[in-house]
Amino acid sequence: MLYALVAMMSLGLADSYFISYLGTTQLAAIGFIVPITSVATSIALGLGMAISSLNSRLIGAGNLALAARLITDGFYLTGLVATLTVSALAWQLSSIFSAIGADADTLPYIYEYMFVWLFAAPLGMFSMVCASTFRSLGDTTTSAQIAISMTVTNLIFDPLLIFGIGPFPELGMQGAALATLLAVLVSCSIGFYQLGLKEKFLLAAIPPWIEFQKNLRQLLEIALPAVMANAIVPVTAAALTTLVAKYGIDAVAGYGVGARLESLCLMIVFALSSTLPMFIGQNLGAGKPDRVYAAIKLAFKFVVLLQLGIYLLLVLAGNGIASLFTTNPVVHDTITTFLWVVPLSYGLSGIVVLVNVAMNVLGKPRLALYINLLRLLLFYLPMAYLGSHWFGLKGLFAGVALANCCAFLLAISLLRKTLEEMKITAPLS
Repeated sequence: MLYALVAMMSLGLADSYFISYLGTTQLAAIGFIVPITSVATSIALGLGMAISSLNSRLIGAGNLALAARLITDGFYLTGLVATLTVSALAWQLSSIFSAIGADADTLPYIYEYMFVWLFAAPLGMFSMVCASTFRSLGDTTTSAQIAISMTVTNLIFDPLLIFGIGPFPELGMQGAALATLLAVLVSCSIGFYQLGLKEKFLLAAIPPWIEFQKNLRQLLEIALPAVMANAIVPVTAAALTTLVAKYGIDAVAGYGVGARLESLCLMIVFALSSTLPMFIGQNLGAGKPDRVYAAIKLAFKFVVLLQLGIYLLLVLAGNGIASLFTTNPVVHDTITTFLWVVPLSYGLSGIVVLVNVAMNVLGKPRLALYINLLRLLLFYLPMAYLGSHWFGLKGLFAGVALANCCAFLLAISLLRKTLEEMKITAPLS
């Protein structure tokens, strides 16, 4: 999964890197686009979490027939939700970007990208749900193949379509979106072939209505809170982008690069978050709660030590990293300031990510929602706003770091209470 996530995070950075050669305005446009396109990603992650959380327990208990029915019904649900999501975004596209601070200079580039991306979004959502489903089956190799195929395809077509290399037309921002469309088409095809034709987990038979209702109810009990919890993440990013926009387009461009680098810094945490819940679910299904406790504790210790090491590297290499993306001094300073302040809290932020995914498979998806909701309303927005008001852009970034620390205290206390209620304790030695 680490290989897959390196590929996925590289995809976003590659887009930013190639688009940066088009100009600062185009780079700022991507800064506005990322929080909005992340909404579809968050919804897909929530749906994938619902399917895989329930499926991992069925796999752990050896109920393969029920698992196939659940997966199929989950894909029906994904198709419906993807259609509604894209329709809603298309309907309010102009209003959404104007609300988060995009101006007359960036909006034309945003529209160029988004009009193509809207066709790619449903395929991308299916790709992510396919990858999550394979992880719940214990097949991380195929899950990784889906993600890596997406990235490789995007890396090939990004420069060709953005700059018009060889026989390809020069399409600029639209070319970047078209490369994404081709990438998700390839990855989605691989996922459906492997899951449906090879593994036979996608059923052609129409489900009995009573059985379909039961699966739909179970999926929605996890999916709705999980989707809402995941959707809060891009909402937070959009709100922070709005605050950064007060400092100008150059600051937005720098913050957009910092946000992409954040995903890269947390890629190992995301790799754990995509496999830890499957490990928890399968062991709960097999009646081995002591292994659940041991895995959670070990993952937390690892994440804190890892992120401290990454922070030290960023402090040493911050100037060099910023120079890769821009020669604009304001954009450069924004990137370096972000890297010196916000990543200091990534260890605690990583634990919050793991707590959220653990809560879903432990049957407490609403607690994950509450954590993310309070993280946004109680911590992120007030602390970022106050930091910005008192100390400018540096204060805004410091407020984000402090919010991560507060969210950690909330998440760890709720997890400890949940484990005690479920009698999941340390294994006997």
